Amino acid sequence: MSGLGVDGVGGWWGARLLGRLPAWSRLLLVALAVFCCGVVASRPAGAADDRPLTGDVAVAAEAVEALTRPLAGVSPLAGFPADFTAVTGRSPVTVTAPDGTTRAVAPHGGCSGPAGDTEWDFGTGCRAHDLGYDLLRYAELKGRPLPPEARRSLDARLAADMHGQCDRNPRDSASRCHAVAGLYAAGLEFNSWRQRWGPPGHEPVLAWGFGSAVVVFLLAARLPRRRAPAPGAPAPAVGPQDRYAAFLRLTGLGLVVVGQSLLTVLHWAGVGASWLWLLTWLLQTIPVFYFAGGHANLTSWLAVQADGGGYGRYLVSRISWLLRPVLAFVLAWLVLPLPLELLDVPKHRVETFGRLIAHPLWFLGLYLVAVAATPVMAALHRRARLVTPVALVAALIVVDALRIGLSWRAGGYLNLVLGALLLQQLGFHYADGSLTRLPRRARAALVVVAVPVLAALVTVGGYPRTMMSVPGEAGSNLSPPTVCLLVLGLAQLGVVLLARERVSAWLARRTPWRVVDYARSAPMTVYLGYLTALAAVLGLLGLLDAPTAFDWVVARPRWLSLLVLLLLPVLPAFHRFERTAALLPCHARETHRTRLAATLGVAFGVLGVLGFVVTGFAGAAGTLVVFDVDPLQNLIHLLLGWYLLHTAHTGTCHGRRPWLLTALACVPPLLVLEPTAAMVALHVATIAVALLAAIPKQDQGHAGEHGQPGEPFQQPERVVGHGVQAG
Repeated sequence: MSGLGVDGVGGWWGARLLGRLPAWSRLLLVALAVFCCGVVASRPAGAADDRPLTGDVAVAAEAVEALTRPLAGVSPLAGFPADFTAVTGRSPVTVTAPDGTTRAVAPHGGCSGPAGDTEWDFGTGCRAHDLGYDLLRYAELKGRPLPPEARRSLDARLAADMHGQCDRNPRDSASRCHAVAGLYAAGLEFNSWRQRWGPPGHEPVLAWGFGSAVVVFLLAARLPRRRAPAPGAPAPAVGPQDRYAAFLRLTGLGLVVVGQSLLTVLHWAGVGASWLWLLTWLLQTIPVFYFAGGHANLTSWLAVQADGGGYGRYLVSRISWLLRPVLAFVLAWLVLPLPLELLDVPKHRVETFGRLIAHPLWFLGLYLVAVAATPVMAALHRRARLVTPVALVAALIVVDALRIGLSWRAGGYLNLVLGALLLQQLGFHYADGSLTRLPRRARAALVVVAVPVLAALVTVGGYPRTMMSVPGEAGSNLSPPTVCLLVLGLAQLGVVLLARERVSAWLARRTPWRVVDYARSAPMTVYLGYLTALAAVLGLLGLLDAPTAFDWVVARPRWLSLLVLLLLPVLPAFHRFERTAALLPCHARETHRTRLAATLGVAFGVLGVLGFVVTGFAGAAGTLVVFDVDPLQNLIHLLLGWYLLHTAHTGTCHGRRPWLLTALACVPPLLVLEPTAAMVALHVATIAVALLAAIPKQDQGHAGEHGQPGEPFQQPERVVGHGVQAG
C-alpha cells in the first residue's frame, strides 16, 4: 500500500495517528467506515404514499393483520386476496403452530439466519413471516405498497413467536435460546430499517459485498505507512500570476453558489417567481468561471510542456487537488444520513437533504471534463484560433435546435460540454492576449448587442426567462443549457473585459490580494464548505418546508448542538485535504502508464462525481446518460479515480498492484442485477487495459517515453515549472 509517510510533506495529525496504528487496526477502521457507508448507500429512497387502501390492497392489509393475530381454529387464508397465488406464484398452506394457533405459512420458507430453523424449531414462525412478506410484495405489485406498520407488525410477530418457542421448548438452554432469538430479531429489524420498512425486494447482495470489499481495498491502499517518504522534486518556481483571472474564477464560483442558495431561501420566504428571475441574470456567472478557468488550464498546460512533461503530468497537477476534497465531502455526506435518521429526522427531509447537497456537484464534474480536454482544445487553438470557437458556437446552436425540435434529451448533456469548451476556448484567447488587445469600444459593443438579443430570445423566442433553476418556474436556460446562456455569457465577458484595468489596480493592493490569494489556494474548500453549511441550514432546520418547521427544531434542541458540531470542523477539514494535495511532492515521469493512469483516473472521477448528482446520497439509483448508477458504484468510481491519479502523482503506477486493484474495482458494477450494455463495455474494457498494464515491461525502469513538446503559443506571462497554482 502506497501513501504518505507519517512525517512526509503535507502530513496531518489524522494521517500521523493512522500511521502509528498496526496494519490490522487500520484495516478494521476502514472496514467499519465502509460498512456504515454501505448501509446508507444501500437504502432505497423510499416514498410516502398517503392514498387510501382500496380493493385487493386493502384485502392484503387485512390478511397481514390476520397473520399477526393468529387464532386457534381460524384459517388466515380465508381473508387472502383471490388472485394472490396467480400474482405471486406462492401457494400457502395452513398448519397448527406449537402454541396451538392456526397459521398460514409459505411451505418452502424458513429461517434465513446462520443456524436456520435452530434446534428450538423457529421454523413455523419464520414460514408464516415469509408469507407475510409475500403479501407485502403482492401489494407492491398491485401498485400501492402497504404502510411501514405492516412490516413492523410482521417482524414483531416473528420475534414474539421465537421467544415464545424458547419458553415452550427451552431444551435445557432457555437463556441461550432467548439470546439466539434476540439476535435473529435484531438482524430482522436492522434489515427492515435498512429497507425503510417497505416491501422486501431482490437486492444485488453479491455486488454490494464485493463492492464494499473493493472500497476497503482502495481506501486501505491510500492509508499512510510507517516509513519515511521518498524525497520529492523541489517545488518549481512559479512566474507572475494574472490576479484578475484568479479573481474572476473566485467571483464566478462564489456568485453561482450564493445565487443557488439565495433563490431557494427567497422562495421559501415567499418571494414570487415573477421577481426571482431577474436575480438569475445577475447571479448566473458560470460562463465567467469557465472563461477564467480556461486561462488557468492553458497556463498550466504550457507550464507542464515547458518543464518537459506531457498529458499525464498535466492531469495529475490540475485534477488531483480537485478530487481530494470532493472525496472527503462525499464520504462525509454518505455517512451523515445514518445519524440523521437515528435522530428521528423525517424520512422525506433526509432524502431532500441528500439530493440538495449532491446536485451542485455537476458544476465540478463538468469542469473536470473541460480540464481534461485542454490539451486537445489548446492544439485547436494554435492551429485554428478563430475557426474553433465559431465551430463550437455553430454546434451549440444546431444541437439546441435539434433538442427542441426532436425532444432530444441527450442534446442537453451535449450542450453542457460544448458550452464549457466554448467558454474555455474564449479563456484561451484571454490567456494569449487576444481579448485584452480589443479596444474598449469593441468590448462595450459586445455588451450592447448581447443584452437586446437575450431579451428578444426570452420574450419572442420562446426560451425560459430564468438563467438558473428557480422554484415555481417551469424551466430554465441552465437545465438543459440553451443558446440564451451563451448570449448571457458573451454579455458578461464584455463587462469583465471592460472592468479589467480598474479591478486589476484594486487587486494590486496588499489586503485585497491576500484575501483572494487565500481563497485561490483552496477554492474547493470554500465551495464544498459553503454547500455543507447551506445544506445543514436548509435541510436540518427545515427551511425547505415552511417556517413552521422551526417548531420541530425547538421541540428537539439536540439539533442545535449537532449543527454546531457539524459546521465547526467542515472548513478546516476540507482545507487540510486540499492543502495537503497541493503540497505533495510529485514523482511522476511522463510514461505511457502515467498517461493511462491519469486518463482513467479523470474518467472514473467524472463518472463518480456526476453519478452522485443523479442519485444523491439517499440510496436511490438513477441513469447518467447511458450508465445506470447507484451510490455504491459512484463511490467506487470516485475512489478509483482518486487512487489512479495518486499512483500517477507518486510514480507507483509503474508497478503491478495499482493495475490489479483497478481491474478488481471494475468487477462490482458487473454483478448488479441488470447491468446496462454501456456499463459492461466500460468496465470490461478497463479490466482488459488494466491487466495489460500490469504486465511488466523490459524498459520499465527507464524514464522518458515522452517526446519533445510541440511549439508553444505566445504566452501572456512567463511561466516556470509545472506547478502553476490551480486557483
